[in-house]
Amino acid sequence: MAASAPTPHATGFPAEGRCGYYVAKKKRFCRMVVAAGKRFCGEHAGAAEEENARKRILCPLDPKHTVYEDQLAKHLKKCNSREKPKPDFFIQDINAGLKDETEITEQMI
Repeated sequence: MAASAPTPHATGFPAEGRCGYYVAKKKRFCRMVVAAGKRFCGEHAGAAEEENARKRILCPLDPKHTVYEDQLAKHLKKCNSREKPKPDFFIQDINAGLKDETEITEQMI
């Protein structure tokens, strides 16, 4: 049988083209893809010494992801967590029924 290639965990280095951030809780390297010429993914870019000039902050619409502080305005326009406009035909609570019993008595009178 042929010997299998060593896993990234066995060698102590991340897989080729993957993030170099070691996630201690999971006892493995981050598996996100990195941009060309980078060592860390966008989520762990703060761990890189060469990228300290740009600060990453939590997205105000969804704190599950981060954005560069200088690109916040652009991000807020395209973030998938922003509130989308309702269609013209949408009417809030159209099928919700009556709100309280006083409406029932007023309609019966």
